[in-house]
Amino acid sequence: MEARAENGGAYGVLCALAAELGGLAERERARRDVHGLALLELDLGGDAQVLAAVGGVGKVRAARAATALIHAGARRGLLVVGVCGGLVRSLAPGDFLHAERAVQADLAVREGREVAADAGLFAAWRGVAPGAAGWLLTADRPVLNPWRRLRLARAFAGPCAADMETAAAASVAELSGVPWAALRAVTDGAGFGAAAGFRKNFPGQAGRAADTVPTLLEALGGAGSP
Repeated sequence: MEARAENGGAYGVLCALAAELGGLAERERARRDVHGLALLELDLGGDAQVLAAVGGVGKVRAARAATALIHAGARRGLLVVGVCGGLVRSLAPGDFLHAERAVQADLAVREGREVAADAGLFAAWRGVAPGAAGWLLTADRPVLNPWRRLRLARAFAGPCAADMETAAAASVAELSGVPWAALRAVTDGAGFGAAAGFRKNFPGQAGRAADTVPTLLEALGGAGSP
């Protein structure tokens, strides 16, 4: 599935779990298996080509999926969607968080662990899906312990949330010269009860970020609702 176009290729949409693809799953018009990973070609209307992948949980799988999407032609932009856990009191379940930066929070070295989102994609997405701007702290395991959540929140100023994929996908995009942005919906807030909050809120929040993608692409002049 070589989805390259004269305007620089396709957009790629990446999430970890099938539910996080939201209504985009209903817009599939073709798919191809690439080394065990399904790449979906979406019909969002307009002229832009859009590819999507449900990569799986964690940094390794996210990096694999991002690489596959970019290799298949997703060079106009990589859009990471899904959910996250709020680490500060200002982020409550149901809030959107746009990533200004993604950080590999478990990486022992500082050099190269932070990746800044593309300013144009970030601004356009925030314009059509209002929400907080902050840091996504990507960890190798769910950040459920309240004391670990507090330590992470104290290490980064302003709004921040935990996830398990964004920084890895962003690093692949940056190294490939592909602009990226990420939007996630908060399932659980700071403090105690993160696991219970995730279980309660995930079904309602999982697909919300992905469901904003058609409006984003319409704003960018590439695609939109048919």
